[in-house]
Amino acid sequence: MDPEPSRSEPGAREDLRDLSPGQRLAVLGAAVAVALGLVVHTGATFLHLAPRNAATDAIGDTVNSYMAPEFTQSWQLFAPDITRTMTAVGARVELRAADGTTTVGPWRDLTAQDLAELRGNPLPSRIRQQLATAWTAMLASHDTELRPVGPAGADSEQYLKRLALSRLPATPRGARIERIQFRSTDTTVPPPPWKKRGARTAPVVRVYPWWPVGAADFAEGRTS
Repeated sequence: MDPEPSRSEPGAREDLRDLSPGQRLAVLGAAVAVALGLVVHTGATFLHLAPRNAATDAIGDTVNSYMAPEFTQSWQLFAPDITRTMTAVGARVELRAADGTTTVGPWRDLTAQDLAELRGNPLPSRIRQQLATAWTAMLASHDTELRPVGPAGADSEQYLKRLALSRLPATPRGARIERIQFRSTDTTVPPPPWKKRGARTAPVVRVYPWWPVGAADFAEGRTS
């Protein structure tokens, strides 16, 4: 008895035929949007890494604003620099009460909060690495007086403020945050035991100027 001929499985085309015209249009629109997004992101990454040319001179600021700080390229994954200093970032805010009086809150060690959640966690969240990345991006895009340089500086500043404000406790009822101030503490990492020990340097503490806080500096769902 001859074996029964095998039947072909329905493919993607048959699945598409089962969709209504509206659903087909939605699938097509989603595919086009994903393709365009990939083209834009790939092109921006290429221009961000490419040597200076006519295209980067024309739209370099726009490309850098898109890439920083979330998509900044770093080769440290393959050739990491040995950390010689540890930087702890702290922040405090100035609150304005309903009666118009202002008070300055205590310093909050944001880096310590992140490290406390990372230590001993078998599945650490990448979100807890955003603060260090945002701090590095902010310093790289600001001048010596902490003024933003170009659109990338303004974007990195707002990104850092958003991260800090999302990690600070909720404000008292009726009060609002007027300004935020950052502080960094750089501590030298001690050398390994087999190396000659040099003079231990004291931590370097830097207090930065106050930055105004507006509604756009808060994450969605929080206004103060």
